[in-house]
Amino acid sequence: MIAPALLLLLAAPPSPVDEAERLAAEATRAAETRPAEAVALARRALAATNEFDPIAFVHAGRKGEVVEDTFQAARAAYRQHRARLYEAAGLALDATGRHDAAARHLRRALVLDPSPARAITLARTLLTLSRGREALALLESPAAGGPTAESIPLFELAADDEFLPSAQAEIDRARLRALPAGSFELRDEPLKIPAEAKLSTGGPLRLEATPVIFYMASASCRTCTEDLEALARSIPAGTRVVMVPEGPEKDRALRQVLQLYKYPWPVALGPSLTSLLRLEPGWLLVAGRAGWVPVMIKPPYSAALNTVVNVLSRTDLTETVPRKGWNMRPPDRAPVQPPALLPEGLAPGEDEPAPAEFTQAVAAYRAGRYAEALRGFDALAARDDGWLLAPEARLDRALAMAGQGRREEARRLLLRIGDSRFQEDVDRALEKVGSGIKRPSS
Repeated sequence: MIAPALLLLLAAPPSPVDEAERLAAEATRAAETRPAEAVALARRALAATNEFDPIAFVHAGRKGEVVEDTFQAARAAYRQHRARLYEAAGLALDATGRHDAAARHLRRALVLDPSPARAITLARTLLTLSRGREALALLESPAAGGPTAESIPLFELAADDEFLPSAQAEIDRARLRALPAGSFELRDEPLKIPAEAKLSTGGPLRLEATPVIFYMASASCRTCTEDLEALARSIPAGTRVVMVPEGPEKDRALRQVLQLYKYPWPVALGPSLTSLLRLEPGWLLVAGRAGWVPVMIKPPYSAALNTVVNVLSRTDLTETVPRKGWNMRPPDRAPVQPPALLPEGLAPGEDEPAPAEFTQAVAAYRAGRYAEALRGFDALAARDDGWLLAPEARLDRALAMAGQGRREEARRLLLRIGDSRFQEDVDRALEKVGSGIKRPSS
C-alpha cells in the first residue's frame, strides 16, 4: 500500500523549473527532425521561468527569508538554468535557418554559463552568418578553452571568411593568449625581413617555418654575458638563434662576447633590421611561422621561451601560407563587443544596428513620453527575432514605468530579472527606482 504522503508527492504537478528543463531537453532532441516544433517547445521553456524566483533555486531560511548570500547563490543557479533554455532555443532556431536569432540566444547561454561547447556552437552559427571576425574572437577567447580537434576546422573557416593569411597563426595566437600575461608580448603585424639582410656566416637571413629567435644587443653589450648565458640555458634544442646589434657598425662588443664564450650564433647584418625588429636591448623576438606570428620576450627568458617555442612548433593543419584568399591587408583585431548600456540606463539589444523601433522608443523615453516608449519596448519584446531578449526588455519597461510614476510596478519587475547581461545595472536601477528595497521571499 502506498503511503498517503507519497501519493500526494506523485500527484503533485512538476515545478516550473522542472517543466522548463523538460521542455528544453525535448526541444533539443527535436531540433534536427522537427525544428518548428522544437522552437515552440523552447519558447514555452523560456516562458515558464521568465521571472526569477529565488525560492525555486535554494532552500529558504527561517520564515521563508532569503538572506543575501543565499540570494546570490539562487541567482547563480537561475542563470545556469536559463542558459540551458537559451541554448535549446538557439539550437532549435538554428535548425530552422534563423541564424541571427539563434546566435542571440546561443550568446546569452554563453554569457550566463560559459563552456567551451557553447562557445564552439556559437562560433559555428556566426560562421554560417559570415561573421568570421566575431567567430575568430570567440574561438581565441578563454571561453573556448583553447584550440581542440572540434574547433580547429572552425579556425580555418574563420580565417578564410576574414581573408587572413594563415589559420595556423590564429590557432597559435589563441594558445599564446591563454598563457599567463606579463612575460611576453604578442604582436599583431607579421615580421618581414628585407631581401638584402644577411648573416655573418655569409648566407642570407631568411625566416623559416620553425621558430627563429632574435636577440637584440646594446652597443655596449653591458648585459650580453648574462643574457646569452640565460639564453643558452633556456633555448629549446634545434631552435635557430640570430644575434642583432643595436645598429650598423655597433656589433664589436657583441662579437667579442660571442667569440669569448664560443657561442655559435650568427650576427644579422642589415641597415634596417633594428627598426624592423623594434626590440629593447636584452629582449628576444621569436619569429614563428616564417614571421607570421612574432612574439617578444623580456628577460628572464626561462619563464616563457620554451613555452612560446613549443606553441609555435606545433602543427594542427596543413596549409599553404599565405592562404589563397588572403587580401594582403592587416587583420581587424578590434574587440567584438555587444552594444553597451545607454546613458539613461536603457538596455540595447544584442547587436548592431538597432532597429528603427528601438531608436524611436529611446527617443520617446528621452523626451519624457514614457507611455509611447513603453509601447515601443513591448512591441520589440514581442518580436521573435531575439534582438531584445526578455531580461533587457523588462529592464527597459521598468524604467519607462518608473518614468510614469509606477515605481512599485517597476520595482517588482526589476526584482524578477536574473538572467540579463546587464545584471549589475539591473541591481543599480532597482536601487534608483525604490528605497528600502527587500529581496522577495516568495
